[in-house]
Amino acid sequence: MSFNRKSDLSPPFNLPMGFGYDELQEFLRLCTRLGVSDLTIQSGDYVWGELRRVHTRMTDRRLEHNEVEMLVNFTYAATGVGQLIAGSPIDYEYEMPFERGDFKRVMRFRCNATASRIGGIANGISVTMRTIPGLPMKWEQMNVPLDIHENFFPQYGAVFVLGTTGSGKSTLLAAANRYRLEQHEPKKIITYEEPIEAVYTGLAKGRMPQPSQVQIGSHLKHFADAGRNAMRRKADVIVMGESRDAESVNACLEMALSGHAVYSTLHADTPSEFFARMVSFFPEDAQPAAANKLLGVTRLVVAQKLTRRTDGNVVALRSWLVVDREVVERLSQAQFFQWGTIVGDIIAKRGTDFESQALPLLINKEIDYERFLEVVRMTIAESIEYLSKHNLEHLIPEKYLARRRALTES
Repeated sequence: MSFNRKSDLSPPFNLPMGFGYDELQEFLRLCTRLGVSDLTIQSGDYVWGELRRVHTRMTDRRLEHNEVEMLVNFTYAATGVGQLIAGSPIDYEYEMPFERGDFKRVMRFRCNATASRIGGIANGISVTMRTIPGLPMKWEQMNVPLDIHENFFPQYGAVFVLGTTGSGKSTLLAAANRYRLEQHEPKKIITYEEPIEAVYTGLAKGRMPQPSQVQIGSHLKHFADAGRNAMRRKADVIVMGESRDAESVNACLEMALSGHAVYSTLHADTPSEFFARMVSFFPEDAQPAAANKLLGVTRLVVAQKLTRRTDGNVVALRSWLVVDREVVERLSQAQFFQWGTIVGDIIAKRGTDFESQALPLLINKEIDYERFLEVVRMTIAESIEYLSKHNLEHLIPEKYLARRRALTES
């Protein structure tokens, strides 16, 4: 595939009609080098890439339906289109050389293909390709606050990373694994993931065992089997890809209680929601015991959000709870269903809530008012009250203040 100099610099690119396998790979390489995190490829639509959290048009033309079918054949298998027609979406990984012919370095994508209506095409195909980095980022590149760094690597106990899809939870955990591998103290690391994302080739350098990464669904059938498997493998560090049900949560608790450093992710927004979300996986009569066990093993809870800066780059903002003696004492004296309110009060006083982390960026104009609202999850009225308390009304755009005045007067 030959890109002209202008299209080599910035999208949209010219992906030829009826492109072949090599041309598709060259296009994917170009998108990845630009920093595209997710590609959306659909029948009768342009190819879209998420570039610095903005959906950006990557092609100068719409793809034909048969071209998207061909892409599924190239990246999955010739049986893929038949599966989609039969109503079975496909989740799979696609791996290709980082440079043409260089099979020592690879690029990896986590893919989903789903049959769906795309505009006027009733039986179209939508493919999402999420780029997976080869080696994880270095821990130093995560720019975590010192308080998080000091508590992220316990000898035993559990660390939980919270956030929505695409908030960088897996990236943070992978960077932490890389940090352990690059330290002098040897550690045996095992992970349970669906699918495997970051890989750690060469980082152990013969100083410790290379990480063993288990893909749920192929290496091991179910997440529920991970706890039993991990307990028999005598690891120092265990990464449970996601806490998603009572079985996976129980596995984290038991492994942490037995002397392992355990890491897992959870779909939750803030540390205040953590305990209630975890306990909700259990039957009502088992929830008090589960909450107490969770309090006993948890060392750190970190919630992460990504947002766009005013310069177009992306910044990670974090809210966290270090589960120290004060936290354990205060929560132990209350009913578990009251813990969310108490945690919210603790992180606000410690300045580890999202408001305290995002406000300096708003003051320094590193993020705008709209991004501030998204990160702290406030309404306009709440933000006006909050910023007014801090004598920062001047940070609120006039259009929002005028709208509030008009509504009040009416």
